Amino acid sequence: MKTLSNGILEIAVTETGAELTSLRRVTSPHEYLWQGDPTFWDRRAPVLFPIVGRVWQNILHIDGREYGLTQHGFARDMLFVCDVEEDRHLSFVTRANEESLQHWPFDFELRIDYRLLRNVLTVEWHVTNHSSDTMFFQIGAHPGFNYKGYNPDDEVHGYLSFDVDSPLVSTVIAPGGYADSKTFDVDVPADGLLPLTNQTFKCDTIVDATNRITRITLHDKNTHPIVTVRHSMPITALWSPCDGRAPFMCIEPWHGCCDPVGFAEDVRRKPFAERVEPNSTWSTHYEIIVE
Repeated sequence: MKTLSNGILEIAVTETGAELTSLRRVTSPHEYLWQGDPTFWDRRAPVLFPIVGRVWQNILHIDGREYGLTQHGFARDMLFVCDVEEDRHLSFVTRANEESLQHWPFDFELRIDYRLLRNVLTVEWHVTNHSSDTMFFQIGAHPGFNYKGYNPDDEVHGYLSFDVDSPLVSTVIAPGGYADSKTFDVDVPADGLLPLTNQTFKCDTIVDATNRITRITLHDKNTHPIVTVRHSMPITALWSPCDGRAPFMCIEPWHGCCDPVGFAEDVRRKPFAERVEPNSTWSTHYEIIVE
């Protein structure tokens, strides 16, 4: 476990998956990040790579071959090495190994950087392709944020606000965790605050793939802002287990999404796949702002 503080925020990151495991204000006892109680969900903020969601029947097709790959990929369970530990900056790296090559035949390097500046945590992803062929991949974030003053009997646990006009347009998640061809609207009230209730996530996951959302703020029951996630990724997913009857919810910026129902084509035609050429690096980042 590695820790980092800038006098305003302090974080902890584990070398398994280079996963963020704690996010606090130095002057407050409140833990912003979900702490992995397996009653609801045993993770905290895993990095999803080399896929986001589920591939059809857990089989990925690459150049005429089939590879078994389970939901959200394998990077979240890989061991990373912390090779940069500086003031306000941690960097973790992992590379392809014999086990990963059985599921995904690319010689990759994944670097994850955490940087603190005032009340902002920036998370950077750098994907390097050491293979001789173009590499197609997906990557996503999955941080869970605690509600403040959670009571399972409350009608509303908190609110979300967005930098887009209503409604959100969500892909329907079909049984098994695949993308349906249908969508549905999530109407945001005129005040711009979407209430989070025990009914909000009966749809499983709200997945807006319209490439419009760049800023999402979680508010407490009194509408005061708690945290904001800012990003430039094409997909924003919102999720909480048990139909929303959990003490936290996830705000997830994604470069990628689960396969459509019945999709069995080559990874090159996988929806929302990114690409990186041989001996090149693809990079992006997102921010968590503690309000």
